[in-house]
Amino acid sequence: MRTTHTTRTGLRTLVALAALAALSACTQGSDGTPGAAPATPRATASSSAPVDTAPLESSVRAYVKAYYAPDTAAAYALLSTRCRKEWSREDLDELMNRAAQTAEQLDRTYTLQRLSVDRIQGDGAQVTYGVGEPKYDERTSWVREGGEWHNDLC
Repeated sequence: MRTTHTTRTGLRTLVALAALAALSACTQGSDGTPGAAPATPRATASSSAPVDTAPLESSVRAYVKAYYAPDTAAAYALLSTRCRKEWSREDLDELMNRAAQTAEQLDRTYTLQRLSVDRIQGDGAQVTYGVGEPKYDERTSWVREGGEWHNDLC
């Protein structure tokens, strides 16, 4: 019986870590410091002209903060329409709670450490962000809907 409990606990931890990996990522600022914004915007539109990345960065920061709070309502509001069709609020809440449990088990607090806007083209963007552990590095998709940026990683 003890083995079953240990196995279930281990599986829950692995699922939560996988969830963290799926929704977290790490990069380094152009000056090498965690969380530093690039001195000049690195994202470019198809014309190669610099693009204002501030609104996108603000949305990414708000999403990561909500995700790790956990604040399901705020995080769900920052999902794209497509993702809200695929995930219910309850699905996201469950995922966020597992991530919070894992963070608690590891005695960690996850906050945005690094953010890089890799590309913006039209109403789509690729962003890399992280919460301080390189194993959670991931490039994510964002989409502009109604003038606001939303996480499109679902």
